[in-house]
Amino acid sequence: MFEDLLSGRNLSPVSAFLAVTDACPYRCWHCGLRGRRSGAPSMAQWQAALTALHDLGVSTIGFTGGEPLTRDDLPGLVSAASRGGAATIVFTSGSPAAPGALSGLREAGLWGLCVSLDHPSPEEHDRLRGAAGAHVSALETLRQARRCGFYTLVSSVATRPFVEERLYEGIRELARRERVDEYRIVEPMPCGRLTDPGPDTLLTPDHVAALRRFHVETNRQGRLTKVCAFNQVESPEVFGCGAGTQHLFIDPAGEVCPCDFTPLSFGNVTQVPLADLWQQMNRAMGNNPRSHGFTQKHHGLVARHAREGYPLPPATSEAVCAEAGSEPLPGCFGMVTGAGQGPRGVADRGSWRGLQPFPR
Repeated sequence: MFEDLLSGRNLSPVSAFLAVTDACPYRCWHCGLRGRRSGAPSMAQWQAALTALHDLGVSTIGFTGGEPLTRDDLPGLVSAASRGGAATIVFTSGSPAAPGALSGLREAGLWGLCVSLDHPSPEEHDRLRGAAGAHVSALETLRQARRCGFYTLVSSVATRPFVEERLYEGIRELARRERVDEYRIVEPMPCGRLTDPGPDTLLTPDHVAALRRFHVETNRQGRLTKVCAFNQVESPEVFGCGAGTQHLFIDPAGEVCPCDFTPLSFGNVTQVPLADLWQQMNRAMGNNPRSHGFTQKHHGLVARHAREGYPLPPATSEAVCAEAGSEPLPGCFGMVTGAGQGPRGVADRGSWRGLQPFPR
């Protein structure tokens, strides 16, 4: 990745998430797929996409949805991804069908399983998921995942009250008791059900700062469960946003997008070679990681084209990217290349936290 960045070559994707179904027994308040065009690539087409991802050098492949565990043939997809050398992870709501489906995934080569928990209170979690018993089922899925030997994760979408009431501490403590390896926290994203977010939906800078502090202070203790607040990892001072330059997303219809939360399509994997779509998307997104999350910064620009349906078609997606423009490199990449966004948010060719840039 760094060699590509330093040499000026197009970046190869590090990770890819595949939404292999839009079927789901829940009705989650933050569902990012709501409102997308429907479609259903065949098993053979999904397997061809996995082969193309291997050829591109993807090292992490995630399966999401909808609820991916509703697919009886999911072990076959996981096996194909794993055999090609990628680490594989399944993102699940922990629905009632989940625990019984895990043993087959272990045999298929699955590495990690991530279960969503949006509230430490069972009643409130069930309300947010739109189904009674969702919390109990999620915990049973986690316990079964541990018995199978998976790397286990819990993830939450952090609302303003979630941050203000420090509910992340309760979920992290629950995860610690269950001996979960990692706790991930993401922000509400203005897409899907949240395409038109209300004034109190998206986090303020103070909320973001609180989650970043939680990430740093908890991990400095050096004890599991580790914390990954994505607004820390993907901040301008660290790795920034790799959507479309380090990461890609294929939706349930086969549309190739920069990430789960960016409803821009650059073509369909069932119609155009994935390598061609990757190059087209990479160039449009700027060929380098961005300092800020694309959807968070430009959701108003995307929403102006809502009449065309989501994800936006390729020509419109390219036009949106052109209007959005480029950004400085995030801090870590600026450190390596000697240019970009320094720790104080300024272009900086000097040291970053005491480390000198590598020579060109």
